[in-house]
Amino acid sequence: MAKRRTVIPVKLLASAVTAFALSFVAKPAIQALATPEQISENVLLIAFPTILVFVAIVLGYIAVIVFAGKLLEDRISESLYRPIEYVLIGGIVLGVFGLFQPWLFVLFRVGFFVLLFSTLGFILWSHILFKRTRR
Repeated sequence: MAKRRTVIPVKLLASAVTAFALSFVAKPAIQALATPEQISENVLLIAFPTILVFVAIVLGYIAVIVFAGKLLEDRISESLYRPIEYVLIGGIVLGVFGLFQPWLFVLFRVGFFVLLFSTLGFILWSHILFKRTRR
């Protein structure tokens, strides 16, 4: 069996760190370069640091998906892959139910986090290739 090389998406991680660092520099730079009237009238000037943080989070998550996909590729059997996939889908369904039920606010709060983590988990899990059986 050939030794596998783990691929760490360095460029994605560097881009995420750069966007995150720029988000801290953007607010003082915008305040120094724009007048208070321009800042109050232009929503994009106010939102730019937040957009940079969001881009950094998305790039970081993409890097995690690439890393996990390459690390676990052809190492998970289909008999293990499918039940985990079904549990994540069930979590999505339960999260949606928790969000749309009108009885308890606690279920709403829990449903949000169940839906969030189940969706993120499903996105990550769907990028992992399971070991195919040969016919």
